[in-house]
Amino acid sequence: MNNFLLLGLPVLFYIIFVYKLFEFQILKGDDFRKKALDNHFYKIKVKPARGNIYDRNGKIVAGNLTSVKTFIISKDEDIVNEYKSYIASLNGYYLDIIDYDEFTTIGARRELLENLVFIPITNRVYPYKDLTPHLVGYVNSDGAGVDGFEKVFEDSLKGEEGEIIIPVDAKMNIVNKDKIVYNFPKKGKDYTLTIDMELHKFIDSLVQNYEKSAVVVMRTNGEILALYSKPKYNPQIFSRGLTLAEWNYINDKELAPLMNRTISGLYPPGSIAKILTTLIAIENGWNWKNSMPCNGYIIYGGRVFKDWTPHYYISDIKEALEVSCNVYYYNLGRFLRVSRITNYLKKLSIFYKKFTFLPQEKISFVPDSSWYMQNYRFIPGGAALNLAIGQGELVLTPIAIAMLTGAIANNGKMPYPKLYFGQIIKDTFKLPFSDSAIQITKSAMLQVVKGPRGTGGYINWKLWEYGFNINVAGKTGSSENPHNKKTHSLFTLFAPYENPQFIITVVVETAGHGSDVAVPIALEVLRWCLLHYYYPQ
Repeated sequence: MNNFLLLGLPVLFYIIFVYKLFEFQILKGDDFRKKALDNHFYKIKVKPARGNIYDRNGKIVAGNLTSVKTFIISKDEDIVNEYKSYIASLNGYYLDIIDYDEFTTIGARRELLENLVFIPITNRVYPYKDLTPHLVGYVNSDGAGVDGFEKVFEDSLKGEEGEIIIPVDAKMNIVNKDKIVYNFPKKGKDYTLTIDMELHKFIDSLVQNYEKSAVVVMRTNGEILALYSKPKYNPQIFSRGLTLAEWNYINDKELAPLMNRTISGLYPPGSIAKILTTLIAIENGWNWKNSMPCNGYIIYGGRVFKDWTPHYYISDIKEALEVSCNVYYYNLGRFLRVSRITNYLKKLSIFYKKFTFLPQEKISFVPDSSWYMQNYRFIPGGAALNLAIGQGELVLTPIAIAMLTGAIANNGKMPYPKLYFGQIIKDTFKLPFSDSAIQITKSAMLQVVKGPRGTGGYINWKLWEYGFNINVAGKTGSSENPHNKKTHSLFTLFAPYENPQFIITVVVETAGHGSDVAVPIALEVLRWCLLHYYYPQ
């Protein structure tokens, strides 16, 4: 037994040794060679520059600021400390980021450069600051897209990471600077938006006296010229870190500055909904030539439903829309009832489909009979009357109002919004109404601006004063605001009437009547568009 152990143990150890040798050299040889190789190289990951985002005129909306970052490749404390001290003598404190002047100054101290590698880095910058954050979005401190366009197109914007491979010795000193391998990163894809930054700046100047607003400007081919939302914020703050004041502002629930009101603001449309009521009524057999007296109110179900002013006599549905007569539309609500109003509204894609790829967008909402039964256990007696004039539970986003306006301008259909050049648009918003109903409604919207008593008449005479010989169609709206005595001010238009090119929708929160606030703003936006896009320069 002892002899067996004396002879067997060496043999066993030899077999184990041979196996391990075989495992290390043959089975795992490549892995160990790679590790050994890695131990002689120091690798630095280099983040790529994000793709630029331009406006339609080639102006950078989101770009990159390039700087230089220094890496000290050494474990020699004397070298590290000397480098830090020298940098501190240049600017008073130690910085990883140095500019060109500092780089050239350090270059004079060539002995310091032996253990330094200079890495180009980029930081996201937004030259227009707070003018377009709701559409463009922003990046976080890691450089990743968080909201808006930056988030949706993160994969193509971010580019491909690069790598710098540096030969080093066991003490992490650079062995040969001539053998440093630079695998440069690939810049992300550039995009050109359809928006016009000069138009955004102009809109911003028009609403500076109002706290909350949304303005949508579109071409009738679907191109978005402006998606302006206020309150605003500077997207740059998220990449550098927020101050306490900025944090409190961003998280203010009342202001909600991060909210893109153009696509996620849900507003009772007020009298703008009378456009829809007009279409539905004519489609359901209402004679558009029906006249009606208006003494400023009607009584229905024991309740008084008031008009905003007595109109005395309304000759037909066109004049009813022109002067925005609530009494006429209350009677249309009685004629149609909740079921017919909501059944037709639910055929419209604005109430079940989004128009953009932006993550914040919300879908407009219309209640129906089942919703009333679920929430109230009965259908309120005045529900149809309120729906007919755009009050109550019916809510629309500004982009939905603009799409409705565009569909009427285009005789029943409107291409979905186009936000960047190269975007393929397959969907079209279509109105489920006859051509005759659309044409009568379109003509009525012209009277809102051009008629003798039109609520949008300010635009007609002001354009004449400016020297523009064009016709404009639109509709004013003043919607109830449960949080304030002042109503929201709304106006939507398309122009020119005979050859529609532009759609402009304006919403100003807690500002008063649509004709008082939203109309003058829309006029100036239209004037700007006519001067820059319609008339030859």
